[in-house]
Amino acid sequence: MLALTSWLLIPAFFAAGLIVYGYWRGRDFWWILLPLLFLYLGAAWALTDQRSWERRDEAVEALAETYVEARGKITSIEEADGTLKILLKDNQVCQGGVKNRDKTNFFIVPGLMVTFKDFEKKEKEGSMAGLKELGIGQTVLIRGEGSAFSKARNPGEFDSREFYKAMDLDFKLYGEELLVLDRRKDPVLEGIRQVKLWIIGIFYRLTGEKDAGIFVAAVIGDKEGIPKEINDLYQKNGIAHLLAISGMHMSVIGLFFYRILRKTGLGYGMAGAVSAILVILYGILTGNSPSVARAVIMMVLSFLASYLGRTYDLLSSASLALILLTLKSPLILMQGGVQLSFGAVFAIGGMMPVMAEWAGKEHPVARAVSTAIAIQVVTLPVVLYHFYQLPLYGIFLNFIAIPLMDAVVYSGLAVILLGSLCPLLGIGAAGIGHYILNFYEFSCKNIAKLPYNNLTFGRPDTERLVAYGFFVTALFFLLKVTGPACRNDEDGKKSFSCVRRLLLLFVLYGFCILFFKPAPVKGLEATFLDVGQGDGILLRTGKSAVLVDGGSSSKKSLGEYTLEPCLKSLGVSVITYAFVSHGDLDHFSGVQFLLESSDDIRIETIMLPCQGKEDENIKELARLARMRGTKVIYLAGGDEVSVEGLKITCLYPGFSDVPEDVNEQSEVLKMDYENCHMLFTGDMGEKEEHRLLERFGKEKLSEINVLKTAHHGSRYSSGEDFLEALSPRWAVISYGENNSYGHPHKEVVERLENLGVEVFKTAECGAIRLWTDGFKIHFSSYVDGDGFYGYN
Repeated sequence: MLALTSWLLIPAFFAAGLIVYGYWRGRDFWWILLPLLFLYLGAAWALTDQRSWERRDEAVEALAETYVEARGKITSIEEADGTLKILLKDNQVCQGGVKNRDKTNFFIVPGLMVTFKDFEKKEKEGSMAGLKELGIGQTVLIRGEGSAFSKARNPGEFDSREFYKAMDLDFKLYGEELLVLDRRKDPVLEGIRQVKLWIIGIFYRLTGEKDAGIFVAAVIGDKEGIPKEINDLYQKNGIAHLLAISGMHMSVIGLFFYRILRKTGLGYGMAGAVSAILVILYGILTGNSPSVARAVIMMVLSFLASYLGRTYDLLSSASLALILLTLKSPLILMQGGVQLSFGAVFAIGGMMPVMAEWAGKEHPVARAVSTAIAIQVVTLPVVLYHFYQLPLYGIFLNFIAIPLMDAVVYSGLAVILLGSLCPLLGIGAAGIGHYILNFYEFSCKNIAKLPYNNLTFGRPDTERLVAYGFFVTALFFLLKVTGPACRNDEDGKKSFSCVRRLLLLFVLYGFCILFFKPAPVKGLEATFLDVGQGDGILLRTGKSAVLVDGGSSSKKSLGEYTLEPCLKSLGVSVITYAFVSHGDLDHFSGVQFLLESSDDIRIETIMLPCQGKEDENIKELARLARMRGTKVIYLAGGDEVSVEGLKITCLYPGFSDVPEDVNEQSEVLKMDYENCHMLFTGDMGEKEEHRLLERFGKEKLSEINVLKTAHHGSRYSSGEDFLEALSPRWAVISYGENNSYGHPHKEVVERLENLGVEVFKTAECGAIRLWTDGFKIHFSSYVDGDGFYGYN
C-alpha cells in the first residue's frame, strides 16, 4: 500500500520547488496556490484509495484459502503454457459455493484473477467443456480455491500483492468448475482479442519461434512467447524496454496513419480523430498497460494540438496523462515500469533541452547524446530501486538499438499486412526484423563478456535518493546558468568546445553512477531469510558477505526468486564464504542455483561439512564450485575464519566424529562480533547437543546471545539442558508456514519461552534482520517492522 508518510515527501518537495520558482519568476498568487492545492487533493485521493483497499483486504482475508463461488464479467482472456488466465470484474463472491450463500459470507470483489491449469487436457477429457469458446464480456460463474496474492517476505522479492493491486485485482482463484450465465460478448473488445490471436498466429506461422515471440512483444505487447534466455539477455544489457510498447510504438503507428490520412486530403480534425481512434484501439490490443495508456493519451493530445493550431508541449501532456492515470489508481505510481516511462518523458522534455543547449545543439550528435544521458541520469535511481543493477554499457548499446527498433516494428507490421495476403511476402517482410534481432542478440552476448558489464549496487535507501534528487536539481540549474558552448567562437573552435562538453556530460553521468556505489556495512548485519521450510542466513560486515546455508524444500525456485534477488537488492555480488551445514536440500538448493545458474553472484570459497565428503549432494556442490572457480574447503571442528571483525568458528563435527545420518553431519558454527555471539546449529539433534556441552562446557556456550534454533524447531532438538546451558536472549526459528512436519513443535517453543527467550519465527515475521555494533543489538522483521532490544 502507498506509504503516504514517506512518499508524499516527493510531491511536497516538488510543490516547494514550484513555489520557489514562482517567486523567482515573479509569478502571481495563483502560481503559488495551485501546486499546494493539487498536492492536498492528491494526498486526499491517495488516502481515500488506501481506505478503500483496507476494506477490500478484509474481504480477501476472509476468502483466502477457502472454496468459493464467484460471479463476474470477463475482461481479459490469456493462454500460456497450458494455463488459461481470466480476469473478472465486479464480482460477487461467496464462501463454500451456492449451498452456503448468505449475507454473512457474501462479498463484493472488484477484481479477480482466475487460472485454469491444463485446460486443454480437461477439455479433451470433457471435465470442463467450453473454455475455448469463452469471450470478453460474458458473465460466468466459477467455483474453486481462493488465494491471496503473495506479499514479499524477503528483501528484493517480487511483491505480487502490490503489483496486482495497481492492476485493480484483489485475489486469485484456481478454477475447478465454470458455468456461462450470459453468453453475450462485447463486440469491440472481443473483436480486438480475436485480431490479436490472428496476429500472433501469423507471426508463429511465418517466422521462427524465437523471432515470433520477440515480434509479438514488439508489435502487440504480448511477452509470453519471448524465450527466457533472450529476455534475460536484453534485461542484463539494458535494452529490455525495447520489448515494451511505448511512445515510440505509438509514434510509429499513430503518425503513420495520420500522415497517410492527411495525404488523402482529410483535414487536421478528421485525420486526427481517425488516427486517435486507431491509436486507442491499438492501445487496447496491446493490453493497455499504464505505460501504453500514457503514450495513447499523449498521442491523442498531439492530434488535438494540431487540430487547434496550438503548440504541443511534451511536459504538459505527460503531466495530464499522469494525473488521469493516478485518478484511476494512485498505486500505479509505485510500479517501476510507470516510473521509468514517465521518467524518460520528463527527462526528454525537461533535462535534455538544457543539456543540448549547454553542449551546443548545433553539433550533429549533441541532441542524441544529450537525450541518452538525460534519460540515464533521471531514470538511474528508478532502475536501481527496482532492479538493483546497472548495465554499464547499456547507454552505448541503446544508441544503436533504439533507432533500429523502428525498423523491427515496421517489419512486423509488414509481416501482418503482407503475410495475410501471401505467406511468401510475409516471410520476406520478416527478413529485416530478423537480421536486426540477430544483431541485438550478437551485440548483447559480446557486450556481456566485457568487464563490469553489470554493476550490482543494490536498492538505494531513502536518504540517498533524496540527496541524489538535490544533486540532479543542482546540476540542472548549473547547466542552465553556465549557458551554451562558445556562442561567439569560430566554427572550428565551437565544434571542439561542443565535443569537450559532450565528453564532460559523460563524466557527469559517471559521477551519478558513483553516487550510488554501495557503502560498507557499519557493524554486523545478519538477515535470517524466510526461505519456507529450510535455512538461509546472510551475514554482512564492511564490504564482505557470508552465507550460511540457503535452501528450501517448499520453495522450488528459491535461488532464482528469493536468494539471488535478495543478494542483489543488498548490493552483494561477491560472497566471501558460503557455508553449507549438511547435504539436505532445504539447506543448499539456493546455493546450488548460485553456482549453477547465476552469472551475477560469485562465491569465492564454499565451506562444506568434513563428514559429508561422500554425500552425493555435497559431491555435486563441490563439482559445481570447482567449475565456477570457487575454492572448496571441508570444514571440521576447530577450524575458524575471520572476516572484517567477524570470527566464525566450527565447533562440530570433527574428523573423529562418526555421524549416523545426514543431519548429524551438520556444521555447528559460532559467530563472534565483539560482545555479540551467535550459534548456528543446522539440523543437529539432542545427541550432538550433549556432545557440545561435554566438549565446551557451559562457560564457553553461555556467552551465546542469539541462537538459530536447530532443525526448524523440531522436538528432537533444542533440549532443555542445552538451552539452559546457553541461556540465549534471542532465538530465531526458520520454518515454512503450514509445513507437513509440524515445525516448530510446541515443546520447543515452550522451552524457549519458559527460559525468557525472545523468539522470532520466519513463517510469521518474514525475513528477520539483526544489526549490531558489537554491543547493542537491533532486531526487525520484514513483515512486522522494527523493534529495539539493547544489550551491553
